[in-house]
Amino acid sequence: MPGGDIVSGRWGTNLMSLRIRLVLSIALLLLVSLATGATAAWLRAEHSVRTEMEAALSVGQHTVGSALAHLAGRSAPADRSDEEVTALLTRLVGAFNGDRHLKVSLHKPGAGLIAASTLAVPDHPAPAWFVASLDVPQLSAEVPLPGFSGQGLWLRLETDPAGEVSEVWGELGDDAVMMLLFSALALPMVYWTLGRALRSVDRLSKAFAHVAQDASVEAARPVAEAGPPELRRLAEGFNRMIERLAAAEARNRRLHEQLQTIQEEERADLARDLHDEVGPYLFAINVDVTALLAAAERAGDPVMRDQARSAREAVAHVQQEVKAILGRLRPPGLSDLGLGAALENLAAFWRARRPDVAITVAVTPGLHLGEAGDTAIYRIVQESLSNAIRHGRPRDITVTVAPRADGLTVEITDDGDGLPAEPSPHASGGGYGLRGMAERVTALGGTLEVGNRPDGGVRVHALLPLATGNTALSAREAA
Repeated sequence: MPGGDIVSGRWGTNLMSLRIRLVLSIALLLLVSLATGATAAWLRAEHSVRTEMEAALSVGQHTVGSALAHLAGRSAPADRSDEEVTALLTRLVGAFNGDRHLKVSLHKPGAGLIAASTLAVPDHPAPAWFVASLDVPQLSAEVPLPGFSGQGLWLRLETDPAGEVSEVWGELGDDAVMMLLFSALALPMVYWTLGRALRSVDRLSKAFAHVAQDASVEAARPVAEAGPPELRRLAEGFNRMIERLAAAEARNRRLHEQLQTIQEEERADLARDLHDEVGPYLFAINVDVTALLAAAERAGDPVMRDQARSAREAVAHVQQEVKAILGRLRPPGLSDLGLGAALENLAAFWRARRPDVAITVAVTPGLHLGEAGDTAIYRIVQESLSNAIRHGRPRDITVTVAPRADGLTVEITDDGDGLPAEPSPHASGGGYGLRGMAERVTALGGTLEVGNRPDGGVRVHALLPLATGNTALSAREAA
């Protein structure tokens, strides 16, 4: 929908269809939702890990305190040797092996670290950047050993958020996979659904493009009135529009046909008046001037003789001009000899006046479009030859009239100077001449193209439908 886009049958900007734009908008919305959810999960994860570490440290302190109270209740620490106390505390530290969040270590002054528990290794550790992004501090606490202080021993409890962060990372990964799977399933479904919903819009865009590309509105097909109510009403409005445009186009064509018919009848009347009224008077003047010339020669009057000769030459010139005007007003031989012979006579007219220009006429024998069609072709060729010779300085002109599958073509090409970039308002080719040709072609339901050739010169190309006829009203019927 060639623009615009509607004219070329394409929707959206930069050749992007409305369907793709909607799908991309939904995809962008999903990405924004995913990013927003990830940010919220990240903020919750940091709070959750911090809370979990504080709880783990508190539980560890409580567990160690309960275990020490239990050991102290079984026997007095003073009754035990240092080795026994160290072994008991070492077993207590070992009881924390495999813990996910808490590491316990036994220390003694001078001896340093005596024993330490081992943390559970996550199955799928989180990336280092994710661990660093949470910024969860490591918590620690030193637990006093009541009754064991004589040995100088003490316990240290330290939290390690790696396990909890890995668990949060796994949950985020699962959520992201589910979101991606949902998008992968939703976007094709949205694309398919939009395709069905916009099918009516696509039909309308193609119909508008067909009407916009200088095509006949009468040939435009109505679109199916289907789809959602809004699109159905739009299709109904389009169908009513092309019906009215087709009716207006038909009326305009009939008016053009009537205008062309009236013009031809006026030209015929003018030609008849020139031939029947002016012609006899010119002939009579020529006879009288010839008689005056003979009388002057008999009388030996040189002044009267020269004046009579000048008057006879003027009358002869006027007779030639009237004959030429008659030829332009009424195509000679068009109705009697046929289109091909009439065009050949027209070419001969210009060959006699411009022998330096080669004019070739090729007309398929037997072509006949009726009086209106043949006259239109003759006038197109007549105007094109006149424009080319008067304004283009050509050396070669070719006239071709031939049928083809979708109509009849009339083409006139020359190798002259071509059309100016800004045609003069006084040039017939840029004003009434071209306008008259266009009106004739339009009246017959055809198309006209006039432009410069790539290798120089002008090309006039008219396409007329084969089924043309003189359907215009005559001037008297119109009156």
